[in-house]
Amino acid sequence: MGNRSPGEPPAATAAAPVIGTGRSLRIESLAGHDVPAAAALLAASMRDNPLHRRVFGHDDARLQPLLAGAFEALLRLRRDDGRVLVARNGAGIVGVVAMAPPGRCQPGLRFRLHMLGLLARHGALGVAPRIARWLAVWKRNEPKIPHWHLGPAAVERSRQGQGVGTQLMTAVCAELDRVGGAGYLETDKEANVRLYARGGFRVIAQREVLGIHNWFMLRPPPARPPERA
Repeated sequence: MGNRSPGEPPAATAAAPVIGTGRSLRIESLAGHDVPAAAALLAASMRDNPLHRRVFGHDDARLQPLLAGAFEALLRLRRDDGRVLVARNGAGIVGVVAMAPPGRCQPGLRFRLHMLGLLARHGALGVAPRIARWLAVWKRNEPKIPHWHLGPAAVERSRQGQGVGTQLMTAVCAELDRVGGAGYLETDKEANVRLYARGGFRVIAQREVLGIHNWFMLRPPPARPPERA
């Protein structure tokens, strides 16, 4: 690992494009030309997440394009500073998970301004205070140790319950072990808690966010081999 500190992202060329295969799926790094498709998958799969419904309402025709725009910007950011893994079934993407490296959990001012512009274009600026309260709770509950922050993450709706999420989680855990990093995430869906627990994540806190129950989960960094004498 050279002079990098534990958990620090390695150079972009260090990760192989294909992370793993199995059950006819390929887990690989997200390519730039696939960002819109990956963002559309996230938006379609996550539009009914409890927090999204609480903040944005139930008008899918309005919500899904807004989420797709937000996720597209976030995926481009994470491709630059972290990792984005996708599960492919043939040529199509059926699952996505983004990973922010230590110290980069919170997007910078430029990204936040972009989000305000996106809300304005979709006539949704009025929800900005709710988003701010939501993100403030999430930020207060982040662990103090250096960690890779997972999310957004989703599986195509028609492929949920078929092992895609488990394969993506296995690839994420392999990446965390490879760089010696802790993993951290938040979720507002209890079914996700069971999935992440299978990957070694444990609930470290539970909080209400805008009246929606949230779970905060941490996977410790891998144990280091003993020092040689």
